[in-house]
Amino acid sequence: MPGLEAGEFRSCASVEGRPSPRARQRIDSSRGLAATHGLIAPGSSWRIPALDGIPLEYHLFGGVEACAALAKGLIRSGVVTAEAWFKANRDPLHFVEFALSGWLDEHGGKEAALEFYLDVGLVSDLDPHGQGEDGEGTDLFLIVEPNSAGYVVLGPTLRSLERIHPCLPATFFHFFTDALNRWIRVYDYRDAAERVEQMREWFESDPSDEPIEVPDVEGAIPRCLRGKKRSLSQKTVERLLTTIKDRKLKALMECVLELRAASVSQSRPEVPATVREALMDSNPPVPAVLAVFEKHDAIEGCFDEEAQGMLECAPEPNLILPFQPADADSVAVAFRTLAVACKVWQLASRLIKLMTWDKE
Repeated sequence: MPGLEAGEFRSCASVEGRPSPRARQRIDSSRGLAATHGLIAPGSSWRIPALDGIPLEYHLFGGVEACAALAKGLIRSGVVTAEAWFKANRDPLHFVEFALSGWLDEHGGKEAALEFYLDVGLVSDLDPHGQGEDGEGTDLFLIVEPNSAGYVVLGPTLRSLERIHPCLPATFFHFFTDALNRWIRVYDYRDAAERVEQMREWFESDPSDEPIEVPDVEGAIPRCLRGKKRSLSQKTVERLLTTIKDRKLKALMECVLELRAASVSQSRPEVPATVREALMDSNPPVPAVLAVFEKHDAIEGCFDEEAQGMLECAPEPNLILPFQPADADSVAVAFRTLAVACKVWQLASRLIKLMTWDKE
């Protein structure tokens, strides 16, 4: 057996082959029978070698070149410091995980996680069927996918804002949902209304004598959002802020303005045509937020019914940020864009928390 060492037993026989005094004593005391130690040649045994200094854990993974290039790009771009390499025990895979986790914590990830259930990942292939290359391409992708939908109830806040100005509820709603929709998908009454219209088309194409029942989404929309309620301009809202005496409502409007400003501070990058082609058989992105007006209203009912088929095919990520890992500038742009998205989620989480105690 290679790697093992042989060791000799001690024998009581002398070198010349004659019995030693100890052996003769044993022969004399054994009623004329020779002791086996004097008759049988010495054997050998195997010892397990010492493992001191040998690593106790090994990793085998593909895409080593891409991982090394990414590590270098993260350091050269200033996204992480070189000390992170040593903190990760010089393991490329652990380094990338450690660097991404630490970066997210520094950019409001913990506060955002209070209301959002988002996973941020690094992938080399966006093909949901795994038909792409084995991770050795030149491009990588930062992706954001929800593992569950956040939940926000808007009705009490909108009714409170209506007492200040009749157009303020619509302004708040659109500022909030538009800011989030730039970076993640929000499911609100407009999505529910599309679902109801789709259900009506299905029933019309397959008529039956049974009565048609669809969720009353129109009835779930509060009065302050019906009709042709237009949103106020940001300047008008800023003027109104000086007249709001209620500290809670003023904090809500200040936060939604900050959220809107953060959302539009940087453009979301266009996804390359090759990526679109790889995702052409995917389902739309799953909602990261469900926005209802009251708990368990018709909008929530539509979402629950529609959610049953959202994962029949692999969905697109909510956010896709392509970059070249060996290009420090490309890495910096991708993470700078992700930082804007993180700021939006952080502010939205703060705003949702404000709305939970702003109840009538």
